[in-house]
Amino acid sequence: MPRDKTASHEKIVQAAMQEFQQKGFERASMKAVADAVGMTSAALYRHFAGKQDMFAALVQPAIDAMDAWQAKHMAASYDGLERHASEATWEMWDFDGETSDVRMVLDVMYEQPETFRLLLCCAAGTPYEHYAHDMIEQSVDEMMRFLQACRARGIPAREIQRDEMHMLVSAYCTALIQPIEHGYDKADAERYLKTMVDFFTPGWRMITGL
Repeated sequence: MPRDKTASHEKIVQAAMQEFQQKGFERASMKAVADAVGMTSAALYRHFAGKQDMFAALVQPAIDAMDAWQAKHMAASYDGLERHASEATWEMWDFDGETSDVRMVLDVMYEQPETFRLLLCCAAGTPYEHYAHDMIEQSVDEMMRFLQACRARGIPAREIQRDEMHMLVSAYCTALIQPIEHGYDKADAERYLKTMVDFFTPGWRMITGL
């Protein structure tokens, strides 16, 4: 019956999440997931084609949410430049501002923290094992383009080499995702992020000239 199948599937998802979190992808076992929900391995394979398929199904909602936020984030940043030129550069340093990277953590990652922890900490052996690195590379490219756009509009953003930008963004993004990786609750994460942003923002403003 469809309702029974839905309930079974939800149990499988919960068991799979726990199995991957406890053991990581490489050591996780489809049999262990099947045992946890009281079904045979053959029955489990009617829900997922394999361990890779199961992991992908768990993390895809987090990836989709992050992609949507990134697109909105960049659109808001450039819209700010078009609307009020140099005033827009101040918005990115506002802890609660629409274009603040803190919103990425609090509004996106903390909507599904267990899934993001799975993606960031347990994905070795999957196509997602370099997700954090890929996110950093994307952020570096976006920041370089944004600084160029600022200069094109007469905003005196400083020139910076890409390898230097990569080191800075890597340190910054690594700090941003620490609350998720260490399992902080949202209130503790917000307190940590406020301290982290207070520390990084003067350096970013000095380096970028914004």
